[in-house]
Amino acid sequence: MGVTDYPDEFERIYEPLDVKSKKIHVVDSGLTFNLPYPLILRPQRGVDLIISFDFSARPSDSSPPFKELLLAEKWARMNKLPFPKIDSKVFDREGLKECYVFKPNKGDKSCPTVIHFVLANINFRNFKAPGVPRDTDKEIEFGDFDIFDDPASPFSTFNFQYSNQAFKRLHDLMEFNTLNNIEVIKEAIKDSILQRRENPSRCSVSLSLNEIENKKFLKRDTSNAKRHT
Repeated sequence: MGVTDYPDEFERIYEPLDVKSKKIHVVDSGLTFNLPYPLILRPQRGVDLIISFDFSARPSDSSPPFKELLLAEKWARMNKLPFPKIDSKVFDREGLKECYVFKPNKGDKSCPTVIHFVLANINFRNFKAPGVPRDTDKEIEFGDFDIFDDPASPFSTFNFQYSNQAFKRLHDLMEFNTLNNIEVIKEAIKDSILQRRENPSRCSVSLSLNEIENKKFLKRDTSNAKRHT
């Protein structure tokens, strides 16, 4: 599965808005792909590391969790924005994991690293905290649940009311998955800091708040000067 496997997802994406129309029809951009990468991929942001959490529905708990991420990669390529290669075959090699790390090619100084957390109940079934096994029957029962394979679909996108237990299970699961991979996050942050030190001009196009304020005052002063002359 690659970025070209979804050829119609971005059909008419560059079609201009009809400015003469009295009505504008707005839809959720998640219908195109369900990850908010466009907001942070602007070159001016100079992003080094992206930690994303994908809660998109999958056919089953054991399904590959990369559909939305592959679409984000395709969108980035279409808009000539740097994005790491998403190797979906990692699922065949390593199976379902709590998170996956996708790094840029060596020497690509403008491309961010992506840590992709997926909705998966793996180690949480047997551990109530990283390294702390579940002991009581109540603890074991709490952690023993499916997400997409549950016929009752308690975590469905179209379920607008969660029971207290369903909410707590989902909350505690993602907290556990994050803490269980904290060293992965720390290592990626360390690598990003080292890369930024080696390339201090990476975000040179961005402006500090002081520079923005100064530009505002300069523009205001210039306008005042023109009115008085």
